[in-house]
Amino acid sequence: MSVMSFCKIDEMVVTPKMQGYLRRIESKVALGNLLATSVASSQFIQIFSGRMSAGKRLHTIYEHDWEVFSHVMMKSQELTRNEVNKVADEARIFSNGKESKFWGCVYDATRS
Repeated sequence: MSVMSFCKIDEMVVTPKMQGYLRRIESKVALGNLLATSVASSQFIQIFSGRMSAGKRLHTIYEHDWEVFSHVMMKSQELTRNEVNKVADEARIFSNGKESKFWGCVYDATRS
């Protein structure tokens, strides 16, 4: 769900300043997705690269620290949410009217 549809404010006009904030949020989300993909890919490359027997590979999968992996994946999502929250907070402070209400909604939705 996009930010614009989640925090819909009736008859709000998107200003160039607001477009800049939205582009910054889009960039933060894209980088967060890239981080999560990189973390996940590195783990699978570590497990499945190299030649080994099926039994040894199963043993490697079993012994892999999946708890740490899940912790890192959750932290990447938290990091992305916090970065979006920082942008929303700045936009909320430097906006007024309906635009300020919109950024207040985004700020509240991304608060930890």
